[in-house]
Amino acid sequence: MKVYINGEFVDEKHASVSAFDTSFLYGEGLFETMRAYGGHIFALEDHLKRLTDSARVLEIKNAPDKERLADACNKTLDANKLVDARVRLTLTRGPVGSNNPTVVITATQYDGYDKAFYEKGMSAIVLASYRISNSPIASIKSTSYLPSVLARRRAKAAGCNEAILLNEQGNITEGSYTNVFAIREDKIYTPPVVDGLLPGIMRNLVIKTAGKAGYLVLQRSISMRELQGMEELFLTNTLMQVMPLTRLNGKPVGDGKPGPITKNMMELVSKEIMAATSGAGL
Repeated sequence: MKVYINGEFVDEKHASVSAFDTSFLYGEGLFETMRAYGGHIFALEDHLKRLTDSARVLEIKNAPDKERLADACNKTLDANKLVDARVRLTLTRGPVGSNNPTVVITATQYDGYDKAFYEKGMSAIVLASYRISNSPIASIKSTSYLPSVLARRRAKAAGCNEAILLNEQGNITEGSYTNVFAIREDKIYTPPVVDGLLPGIMRNLVIKTAGKAGYLVLQRSISMRELQGMEELFLTNTLMQVMPLTRLNGKPVGDGKPGPITKNMMELVSKEIMAATSGAGL
């Protein structure tokens, strides 16, 4: 693999950053995980806007602009001769005291999740005390990722695919690596950003797509009790698109199978993505 580091491509065996990089020392960095289809990175502009907006919040100076980052991401795809790929862009403040940000981009072959997950759905546990409402960093995709890593590890130990995280008020926020949507009486619910979650790129697309399809989408707080009474649940992120969630805390969601609205959203979102990456645009 060829890795992009600060304007140059190096072999993965020689890819390294400074031992004094602030992301290594303090977790002071940002990242975006993107997906390329047929050589086109989906929602690249949206990912880069979130990254550069977050860089301003963290006051990272001298960061490359969106145009330079977009060019670097596309060149990383080309350097690795990839068309369907997982692309990760990491931006840090750089070595302590340098004011020279570090930019690392990797691209690896990616063909999506196992089809069986989409047919049968994923499972999740619910964990408390992993998110804080109105957190100043909740909406930033930071390399300080330890709470999510620990939550995902606990989910795996419980034999589940994901962990749904509660804030200090006992409301649903997000998964350890996904956003959460719930369905009841033909309405789609998802927690608001102020409850302590990352506004995912795929989350935004789902909200937009559902609205276009005539669904009422409500962004409001969802208690654990409400979640357990929902008819359907699904998860989203850039790599998985829309994923049915059919078991929660060891119990079936609805009838334990992907529901009709979830299936419809899977199809609609997939069509939007294919249109965008084929050059037709959203």
